[in-house]
Amino acid sequence: MVTIYDVAAKAGVGMKTVSRVLNNEAHVRPAMKDRVMKAIDELGYRPNLAARQLAASRSFLITFILSDVFSSYQTSMLVAASTECRLRNYHLVVEVRDQDETAERLVERVTANLRPDGIMLVPPLSNDAAIVRAIESKGTRLVRVASTLSGYGDIVPVRDTDVSHKMVAHIAATGKSRIALIAPPFDKAAASERVTGYRSALADARLPYRADYVVKGDFTFASGKAAAEQLLALPEPPDAIFATNDAMALGAMAAARQIGLDIPRDIAIAGFDDSPGSRTMYPPLTTVRQPIPGMARNAISVLLGHADALEELVPELVIRGSTQPGAAAEVHGEDM
Repeated sequence: MVTIYDVAAKAGVGMKTVSRVLNNEAHVRPAMKDRVMKAIDELGYRPNLAARQLAASRSFLITFILSDVFSSYQTSMLVAASTECRLRNYHLVVEVRDQDETAERLVERVTANLRPDGIMLVPPLSNDAAIVRAIESKGTRLVRVASTLSGYGDIVPVRDTDVSHKMVAHIAATGKSRIALIAPPFDKAAASERVTGYRSALADARLPYRADYVVKGDFTFASGKAAAEQLLALPEPPDAIFATNDAMALGAMAAARQIGLDIPRDIAIAGFDDSPGSRTMYPPLTTVRQPIPGMARNAISVLLGHADALEELVPELVIRGSTQPGAAAEVHGEDM
């Protein structure tokens, strides 16, 4: 059985250095870390988690709390966070919130059973004040992705206002002038940023803001379809719809097709998240691609005390056929 002593001998370093590398401690020179990791790989060394926990007084566990196992955004973030944890010799543990579970019971279950070194929340839970307060009461380190809620924990921000503005500006540039928004639920913090971006882009394009063109959904296909049906039944229906996630955008496309509208000739439709469904729909859906791997890396870095190594993250517009006929997945970043 390969031991830490074997790794130290192979790498030509002391055991403390190997331990610092395994524990992902700061101030280990990159060349030294590479040498130790090469020895670990060549020897096939697998550190004993229980021994590491005892020696370091840490669990080496990060908990990711999931609210919707069918959300492509949440599961993509989960996969990216899991990959990042493995690279840092941590384990990511997934907990799914039961629909009728209170914030207090959820957090008690997670912290008492797992005793994680940190908890990672993504929308919508990262904007759930009750869950944030419950985690604060336990004193567990917390990182919240894409949260605009003030309070406990570190935040990994995203530029929802900017990218929403860019999406609406793109739609306006195609010649559409009656642009509607299917917004997140208005109790979600992301709603204010995305509505702000939508309104500012309308103003820049000298297009009027109409309150009846803003309808809320709940991030589901059904709510997007219902919202689009409401919009398309107006005396002066929109000629474009920006839905603030892909599931709602796909629902809007179904509603438009149901009454015989051509996409994008009669109505342009755009989404947000670049989910797998956005690529397989016909026409393919114009959407926002979030820098999910980078967001996950930043979140884990913050939890492990490496906030000085955060990446600058810029969402991208992916222009496809639902807003621009014949578009072949053009990607537009910060230069738009």
